[in-house]
Amino acid sequence: MIYDQNYQIIPFFFLFTIIFDSSLRLFQKYWKDFGNLDPHVQIQFVSRVVSCINALVITLAAAYVLLTDDKLYANKLVYTSPILTIAYNLVFGYLLYDFLCMLWYRNILFDWQFVLHHLVSSIACFISTNYGYFAFIAAIRSLSEASTLFVNMRWFLLSFNKKNTQIYSINGLVAFITFGLVRIVALIPIWRSFFQFFSYPQWNSIHFTYKLLCIGTSVPLDMLNIYWFYRICSIVSKTYKLKTV
Repeated sequence: MIYDQNYQIIPFFFLFTIIFDSSLRLFQKYWKDFGNLDPHVQIQFVSRVVSCINALVITLAAAYVLLTDDKLYANKLVYTSPILTIAYNLVFGYLLYDFLCMLWYRNILFDWQFVLHHLVSSIACFISTNYGYFAFIAAIRSLSEASTLFVNMRWFLLSFNKKNTQIYSINGLVAFITFGLVRIVALIPIWRSFFQFFSYPQWNSIHFTYKLLCIGTSVPLDMLNIYWFYRICSIVSKTYKLKTV
């Protein structure tokens, strides 16, 4: 069953598109340092600004639900709420905007890793929004967007040649800790919950296709996060070694 709430994707898509276009124009007109950046870097910069907006909203929405919604914990396998529905449709709208943006600026933004990420995330959002399956897992995974803020901040600082500043070092440490907590450590409750679902009465009512999709989207997403965390660890390790030399 496809709910009417899916139409929220359309305004969210246009919202992110407008934010991207207006931010690019405003930054170019009123921000001198931004205007001095390479045009390709400007596109990447604004794209990451929009990414931060999406990440912040989703992180706050997921945290609010996980902290206040007792019904979610009582119905971990199948559950929907107005906040989660809006949040997932916002993500869906962002993913659509970002994918089209990557195609439009394919020489600047296109990356197969992000295409894979967007594909599996879109499938997960669709299932969670329309059927409410694997609700607790979806909410936990939404918290992973918290790390996006600090990863993007690192990129912003590098763009303005702030690599040798204290704020860059602090942000790098926070990014490392946050990414590890919300994308790596979070795998423990995610997969523990998944295997616990086998004993839930509703488990047999869920079609095999959706169970397969849950595994099929989770495994590549987790592998991608582990790979990204490995890269972050390498960066942190190199930075630490350079400072101790």
